[in-house]
Amino acid sequence: MIRDTANKLIEGFYGLLPYETAVHLANAQKEFLLAVSSIIEEQIKWTDNHVERAHGGQGGSPHVP
Repeated sequence: MIRDTANKLIEGFYGLLPYETAVHLANAQKEFLLAVSSIIEEQIKWTDNHVERAHGGQGGSPHVP
């Protein structure tokens, strides 16, 4: 229910803007989210590396370079 309301508000905001502006803003938001996702994925890899290095590589994790 909250998600539906939030989605309607966002769509209403995009609806107030000219189409091309809305498309550019949506694309910018997607690029930002992809950048954040990339940072998170890299941090997950490093977290695995830190654990493996701390324990002398005992786990045999495929993430260790």
